[in-house]
Amino acid sequence: MGVIAPAGRLAHASGHRAVRIVMSFRITMFAMLACSAAGAVAAPTPEALIREIAAQGPRVVLARLWNDQPQFESVCKRIESGDRRWLEVARLLKPASDAASALSLNYCVARAIPRAPGHVLALIGNGFTVSDVCTSPYIEPEPGVAENYQSRAAAALAKVTDSNLAGVKSACLAGIGAPLAQR
Repeated sequence: MGVIAPAGRLAHASGHRAVRIVMSFRITMFAMLACSAAGAVAAPTPEALIREIAAQGPRVVLARLWNDQPQFESVCKRIESGDRRWLEVARLLKPASDAASALSLNYCVARAIPRAPGHVLALIGNGFTVSDVCTSPYIEPEPGVAENYQSRAAAALAKVTDSNLAGVKSACLAGIGAPLAQR
């Protein structure tokens, strides 16, 4: 064990190690506090949510998420990633949704089209409809936002080659093109 020297310093080389440990701890604590102060929300894993839905039911889980809007928004952002596991969370939550949460889930899934069009198309007829997700997922967007989405989504859908999804792909392409064509 080190001997405490004047001014509170450890008297030998292990003192440098202790200082590094204390500084590392302080930096870690500062980072944790900064993240919580900034409103950072850690989303559960998709596997944890799927287990929770299986145990408690989608209505209970969706109500808990909806009542914690930062948590719900965090889950929505992950659904938008197009990750198959997060899209499965959306599919499991959808039957328990009311009008507001259904619209949010629809838009999250729709925003996943440019990233994972095949995964999204596979959800049509499995909890979601063409009209749910094959549309512009924006309400009163800034100029160019809807057009940019439409272009990216249509390009992604055009690359889907799975013949089992051909009919849904055509319907989705028509749905995505319709909102802007009607302006």
